[in-house]
Amino acid sequence: MQYFGIPTCPYCRKHVNLIRTWKLKREGEYKCPRCGGISNIYLSPLVYVFSVLAICAGVCIYFFHKFVLDDIGLFTCLYIFIPFAAFFLLSLFTVYLKKPVIKRVQRPAPDVRRKPQGQPRRTRMDDTFSEINTGRYDTRH
Repeated sequence: MQYFGIPTCPYCRKHVNLIRTWKLKREGEYKCPRCGGISNIYLSPLVYVFSVLAICAGVCIYFFHKFVLDDIGLFTCLYIFIPFAAFFLLSLFTVYLKKPVIKRVQRPAPDVRRKPQGQPRRTRMDDTFSEINTGRYDTRH
């Protein structure tokens, strides 16, 4: 299993374009344009490591500029933004494709003791029409 690199189709081994990979990160399924195979999209566990590193690097850069250099300016925001831009670019390489697992469900065996189709179904009819006298229906005309 390759957790870092350019994603490839598990059926035909064709590499996926990085621009398409950027779009795929938000979807759940990928259909290969070459072979038509459908595969699931997964993110590598390295995404979490890279995100924590980007956050820690941004915080360290801020505290370095705030307490050591004592200069907070417009370029400080740019320096803090650099680890997050690097994370964004590295996250493109943490997408991988996997064949879906199709689980087959066994259906229960049909019941052989069913009634023959020729007999009509009988329902119980109430000949007393007791609902009429309950007040539910207006009997005055």
